[in-house]
Amino acid sequence: MKYQSAIKQMVCQSCGLSLTRHELDRDWKKVRNENATAADESQQKKSRRKEWLDWYSSSKESKEKDY
Repeated sequence: MKYQSAIKQMVCQSCGLSLTRHELDRDWKKVRNENATAADESQQKKSRRKEWLDWYSSSKESKEKDY
């Protein structure tokens, strides 16, 4: 995006979308928040999988001790 001083907006060079600085900041915050949430969920899934793999690979005695 490139700032156009004549209209005081940021304009996308490929599609022509134009946004004020306020609109652009608002949209970027929304995208960042959505991506952060997705990353947190992904990390939680990885953590649960690692815990399960650790449990699965442990010895039978260790598993029985947990229950």
